Amino acid sequence: MILLENKIAIFNKIVFLKQKEECEKRIREEKEKADKILAEKIESLKKDEEAFVNRRVTLAKRRGYELIASVEEQKRVLFLEEDEKLLNELLETLSQKLLEFTKTDEYVNLEAENFKNILDEIDEKSIYLYVKNNENEKLIEKFKEIAKEKGVDLIIDELFEYHIGGFIISDMDRTYNINLSLKNKLEDMRYEIGSMLHEKLKERGEVIGKGNN
Repeated sequence: MILLENKIAIFNKIVFLKQKEECEKRIREEKEKADKILAEKIESLKKDEEAFVNRRVTLAKRRGYELIASVEEQKRVLFLEEDEKLLNELLETLSQKLLEFTKTDEYVNLEAENFKNILDEIDEKSIYLYVKNNENEKLIEKFKEIAKEKGVDLIIDELFEYHIGGFIISDMDRTYNINLSLKNKLEDMRYEIGSMLHEKLKERGEVIGKGNN
């Protein structure tokens, strides 16, 4: 009886030890699995964090570049506006100089020659001639003399003060205008004058991009 009980006790112990071993093995496996999952999760979080930081850095750089570009564009617009302001002031000064020029004999001779050349180019028996109401009387007389020599009838009409001086010719049907007003000549030179002004300002370092193309 004692021997049987001992055998049962030994058997139970063996079973217990085996169950304990299997349980410990399962615990180790689960722990290893949990550790692996935890390590993978930590690595994933690190990568996500790095990606997030990189995105923030990239975004910050892009916004920085955009801000720089915006500032440069604002500076460019500002300088263009300043260029345009200076150009308009210069053209206004030139307009005043031209107005003074209309009081000289040189102006009379120059415009008379221009008028003569135009009549040589057109085939009209009668034309409208637009001149300022207060135009130099010497010039008006020269226009009339030249027209008479060319056999052209003149109908003189008003040229607005805006045009400074010079003249405009139109055929009787007003199908075309030949604009030789001083204002028109000045506007034709606007781009050239603006370019010269820009270069002068650039030499003095007063425009954006000095030293650049």
